[in-house]
Amino acid sequence: MAPGLKRFTDVAGDGTPRLDDAAGEELMCVERAASVALGSRAPEPPGTLFITTRRVIWLSEAEKGKGYAVDFLDITLHAVSRDPEAYPSPCLYTQIEAEADSDEEDGDFDSEANGDSQLPKISEMRIILADAAQ
Repeated sequence: MAPGLKRFTDVAGDGTPRLDDAAGEELMCVERAASVALGSRAPEPPGTLFITTRRVIWLSEAEKGKGYAVDFLDITLHAVSRDPEAYPSPCLYTQIEAEADSDEEDGDFDSEANGDSQLPKISEMRIILADAAQ
């Protein structure tokens, strides 16, 4: 499977992500009213962040069926960022292993216009929690 960020739509009837039970994946943490900012784009409207034993999954509250997931092994760096010069909101900054020849930084990424083909080229994701103290 290719590395990087992927669209996630495998949601159960109760709105939680379907986990890979056969591989022992378990839900570890749920954070409501969390936003994600992909690359240099503005944050998505708030959704729910699910942290499992294998992945980070974000599901939109505003747009049902919209979500993103990244395997932990594809996250190459993470840090808490509170510097308003780096980003206007406190966030968890992550670098994601992206496909080679990534041109996500040129600002031309549009998930709706370009479809899922651009997602693996995203090399940064910021997770913004409703309660920055967490």
